[in-house]
Amino acid sequence: MERKYKIVPLPNDEPYRWWRLFDDTYVIHYGEALDLFLLLGSEKALLIDTAYGRGDLPNIVDMLKGDRELLVVNTHEHFDHTGGNRFFPKVYMSPLAFVNADHAFGPLPQEWLDNMPYPDYEKIPVDDGYVFHLGGRDVEVLATPAHCKSSLSFIDHGRRLLFPGDELDAGQANLNVFESVGAFLKNCKRLKEREAEYDFIMPNHNGCPVAKSYLDDFITCAQHIVDGKPDLVDPDDVQDFCKGFFKGHLRAQVGDSCINYLPEGFEIPRGPIAEIFKKEIAEADEEGRSV
Repeated sequence: MERKYKIVPLPNDEPYRWWRLFDDTYVIHYGEALDLFLLLGSEKALLIDTAYGRGDLPNIVDMLKGDRELLVVNTHEHFDHTGGNRFFPKVYMSPLAFVNADHAFGPLPQEWLDNMPYPDYEKIPVDDGYVFHLGGRDVEVLATPAHCKSSLSFIDHGRRLLFPGDELDAGQANLNVFESVGAFLKNCKRLKEREAEYDFIMPNHNGCPVAKSYLDDFITCAQHIVDGKPDLVDPDDVQDFCKGFFKGHLRAQVGDSCINYLPEGFEIPRGPIAEIFKKEIAEADEEGRSV
């Protein structure tokens, strides 16, 4: 592979693997962490999320996109989705992501920063209803805040795919506080109303594509929680990647869909990840939103 960007390998880098879902749609898999997506139109390419800023991502994307103009967008502000933003000159994101998009889950080593060709990349606001025109392929933006206040989902009208970011994974949704469940339910109902416009769901974590019928179980599961009748299961009787962010979370399950959430009045413990969530929750409270 011819490399446009000089990226120095770092000790904790994990490998990228990529494959075609369709001739014009790539899944780019980083380590065992998450999937990114590269959508090709006749004129432009759209990269959905940038992972942790590790490895040879900009050169992989440059090779796969060909001579198309590259657009980059974040599903939300968490660093496993925004860490590689500084590989690119400008990135689209919700305006609510601007403050936290560059906040890592821990200290960033200098050698990591030295790999970044665009440390002061431009953040471009994008919100509900915006459409990326890629050339024969339109991708619509939907604001879907629940997992995170700045969450965006995307309907790819060209290939009939829904990209929900972390709002729902393959079989589970990781929510922060109890109030987030109501926001999640509202989002799922909205996505259900639009289901005639897509055939499969493409989560960033735990596998894709998945059947859109997952939404039915998510809606039922969330409705039961909101109604005070959650279908609770043992939150510790699962593999680590299925667990919620904090010890003490609850896990409800209907069919193949699970929701991890925190009980009402839960006190989030200290720690770098916890501080990010606390800040999100405080900002949402100030603006009268749920996260």
